[in-house]
Amino acid sequence: MVQRKMNTTRFTSRFVPAVAVLLVLLILAGCGPGDELTDPDGEAPAGSEAVPTMPAARFDQPTPVTDLEEASEADKQADEEEAAEEPDLAMGEFVYGNRCAECHGEGAAGTDQASALVGLTLSEDEFEDLLRTGGELGPDHLFGSTKISPDGLKAVYAYLTSLE
Repeated sequence: MVQRKMNTTRFTSRFVPAVAVLLVLLILAGCGPGDELTDPDGEAPAGSEAVPTMPAARFDQPTPVTDLEEASEADKQADEEEAAEEPDLAMGEFVYGNRCAECHGEGAAGTDQASALVGLTLSEDEFEDLLRTGGELGPDHLFGSTKISPDGLKAVYAYLTSLE
């Protein structure tokens, strides 16, 4: 019992002064500058700096809308030009060499680890789906966009279909 009383006394002798100091600091921190910066008239006293305010918002005239049909035609033309570009076979060979050749072999001839890819019968969409999801082959064939870009994927597909 005496030991318990001594522990309680030690605890309160250390705890109470610390709490009192924190309480005083909180009260002082909460007491910030009041209305003494302004006169009763609402104006700042002489010698004090005025707080800058945001300037009024200004809005310029909106950009005129172009003819939607004309813009649509320009987009179609750009899409056609992009589609007309042949995939880069050299890039496809490079990406294949970095990502696929280890298992599928040089020139996609196949190895004891993986089958040959010469004469690929998948469509480009099926090929992309296989590499993006892994398909039935599992995570070894899971190549997200951080491993192979869409352009790189198209280039690899073009390279593989050119190997016939």
